[in-house]
Amino acid sequence: MGNIRSRSGYAIVAFSVSAAWTTLAADVAAGPTLPVAPEDASVIYPSVDKDHRRAVLDRFWREWKRVYLHQGCGGAYVDIAGDGKPTYGDSVPNTLTVSEAHGYGMLALVRMAGRDTQAKPLFDEMLAYFRLHPAESGPGLMAWNQTRDCKDAPDGEMTASDGDIDIALALQMAERVWGGYAEDAAEVREAVLSREITRHDLVKLGDWASYDVYAEASRSSDFTPFNFFAFADAPGGDATRWTDIRNTGYAVWGQISETYAPDTGLVPDFMVGMPNDPRPAPAEFLEGEYDGFYSWNALRYPYRLAADFRVSGDPRAAERLRRINKWIRAATNGEPSRIASTYQLDGSIPQDGRWTGEPGWISMFTAGAIAGSGDPTADQAWMDSLWAAMVSIPIEEGDYFGNTLKLLAMIDLAEM
Repeated sequence: MGNIRSRSGYAIVAFSVSAAWTTLAADVAAGPTLPVAPEDASVIYPSVDKDHRRAVLDRFWREWKRVYLHQGCGGAYVDIAGDGKPTYGDSVPNTLTVSEAHGYGMLALVRMAGRDTQAKPLFDEMLAYFRLHPAESGPGLMAWNQTRDCKDAPDGEMTASDGDIDIALALQMAERVWGGYAEDAAEVREAVLSREITRHDLVKLGDWASYDVYAEASRSSDFTPFNFFAFADAPGGDATRWTDIRNTGYAVWGQISETYAPDTGLVPDFMVGMPNDPRPAPAEFLEGEYDGFYSWNALRYPYRLAADFRVSGDPRAAERLRRINKWIRAATNGEPSRIASTYQLDGSIPQDGRWTGEPGWISMFTAGAIAGSGDPTADQAWMDSLWAAMVSIPIEEGDYFGNTLKLLAMIDLAEM
């Protein structure tokens, strides 16, 4: 990886991948908490009682399932237009679901295994749907987009890497919790390695991204360090390679943040120029005007870092989160309602970037707030304000994306 990547590796803090992952799976099976980071890593949760947090989660879980988790088309799927607000309506008319949503749904089901007796049957139906929609490049990866006739959309046979990476984690977790998913988990992990990871150990945009500028690009929401942490412990897997991928992501996304967002810690939706010159993507690179901003892809970056920090206590996750937390608390004057829906990397808000009260944006900053900023009193108050703001938003005020990100953050913060 030239001057960015180091093959010397990085020691996982305080305990091994195996110990952390074994504890994680046992706790999910029992229904209570994930292991927290080592004792010297401070993890901040909302002050409200844990039982109350879980009761709030249970209510929202029931609502989310009713609106979005549907059965049909030979299995079960997350209907991204279940609320009548088709997220991809302009770019892909008549969309039913996407692989990103499928990964989120499978993860949520296995995380809720101890609190929902229907979790395993529904998980199995989601696995059946996944098997019915392999990518054109072969089994193990999911075609990224299906339409309401239960078929893959035109050009929908390609992949989106984050969906496959989350499906792999969900299957690996399901193997630990219920058993019987080892072969499926291995197949997806191996397919990700062979078709969605570059030779420089960065995540590709999808199995299609092997030409022109796209071969040198990555998406910030595809950097999933906790997933890679878990994959490194998979039986028969390539622990060294997954550790290299995790380390490379930390190095590259850390470098781009230091270079382009030293005061905010933010990262762009898309990055180009790997491996030698990582930089924010230009406007209209793939999705729109804000491809080089902290926008609707990058907003998941704190959640991804927080998932790793909670289990591994990795100081790289802590450092990056604390910079973001310090900036966003100051930028909003401690008022979650002032969180915008897009930022330039210096923290300024583009003219049409403000979206007061959007659940996805509030929830991702809430997830990341577990690492604080180094000011315990202010950090606890900020977490409590974020949690209160997040859970107060009715499901009707969000869409699939915002409500699903809210669900994932609530599962983490309820210490499931």
